[in-house]
Amino acid sequence: MPIDTTDIDRLAQILERSGVASIEIEENGQSLKLVMETGKSTASLLAAPTETSYETAIVAKADVAGIFVAAHPWRTKPFVEPGQAIEAGEIVGLVKIGRLYVPVLSPAAGIVDSIVAEAGATVGYGTPIVSFRSAA
Repeated sequence: MPIDTTDIDRLAQILERSGVASIEIEENGQSLKLVMETGKSTASLLAAPTETSYETAIVAKADVAGIFVAAHPWRTKPFVEPGQAIEAGEIVGLVKIGRLYVPVLSPAAGIVDSIVAEAGATVGYGTPIVSFRSAA
């Protein structure tokens, strides 16, 4: 039976609360590995001084663990830049897992405030990637 994204989210929350850095589950030919950021907690990211608080901002988050890529490998221009208007479902970055690139999508339309993740940084499930405010 496939693992549901709500189960992954619950596991990530349990890992964060318990202070465990990673977990790997293998069952019936399927495997799942969750790696939490170390050194920076989500709480410290939320408290970082910016124009917009992450608690009230809209945040596009990584759905998988890997390396954050701000621009397509064949292009030099990043997917988004601060001040840029974006639509819901628009690609705001990529997470590289080996040779696979997984898109990070905007959950809503808005104006980009900042690129939270540093290009080339290791990101975990749920890591904030781009912060933006509602266009309305």
